[in-house]
Amino acid sequence: MDRYVIRGGEKGYERLLLLARDRWPDTAALFARAGLTAGMRCIDLGCGGGAVTLEMARLVAPGGSVTGVDMDEVKLDLGRRAAAERGLANLEFRPLNVMVWDEPGGYDVVYCRFLLQHLSQPGDLLRRMWAGVRPGGVLIVEDADFDGWCCHPPNEAFDFFLRTYSQVLRRHGGDHAAGRKLYGYFLAADIPDPHVTLVHPLHIEGEAKTLAWTTLEATAEAIVCERIASEGEVLAALSTLLQFSTDPRTLICGPRVFQLWSRRHD
Repeated sequence: MDRYVIRGGEKGYERLLLLARDRWPDTAALFARAGLTAGMRCIDLGCGGGAVTLEMARLVAPGGSVTGVDMDEVKLDLGRRAAAERGLANLEFRPLNVMVWDEPGGYDVVYCRFLLQHLSQPGDLLRRMWAGVRPGGVLIVEDADFDGWCCHPPNEAFDFFLRTYSQVLRRHGGDHAAGRKLYGYFLAADIPDPHVTLVHPLHIEGEAKTLAWTTLEATAEAIVCERIASEGEVLAALSTLLQFSTDPRTLICGPRVFQLWSRRHD
């Protein structure tokens, strides 16, 4: 896998929980449209701490199962602990780099969210994901287009976040605009009849309004290491962005999130 720019471990897990709480209603609606139901065998690639993996396990019970795959073993251990606390026994977490994952015909549902933007060759994984879908099964993918971020009133720290995240992601092999390219990726991989939905989160208050700040904080080390900005510049931007994000007079729109799914009929 290309170098992951967002901090992992326990602190990274907490950020992912915040992201999952914000995004779950839209992901749940996507699963309903794609027909996720009891008895299905599923895989969640790049699952992080497994927040979505756990929800999938709940939706496919009884009779179904879910495998969560990620290369961050700290997050996977935290996910296992959360599964035990919720009494979910129909899932497993597997430490693995998604770039070596390959299980043709193994699953009724193959899913990933906010993964392809981090890959220099997303089409390669997408083809293996499609190959992993059994006849009658579905491929489901969500990813973000960071050009959808906006705020009001204008804020220099917010602009700093957008500029530095895009630059550090590109230097690590990723693409901040991957979301809007998903439809083209599906067609290039000969994945037929993709269904496409666009959602665009908007926040005036609440914890999800701090996602820009948490993402900048989680990429600060990579930004400094790549000499995109100094540590002092990052710290100053974090301070200003946190104030902006918690001000009830401000508005923040998150990235555009593209949701695609396709059913295998052969």
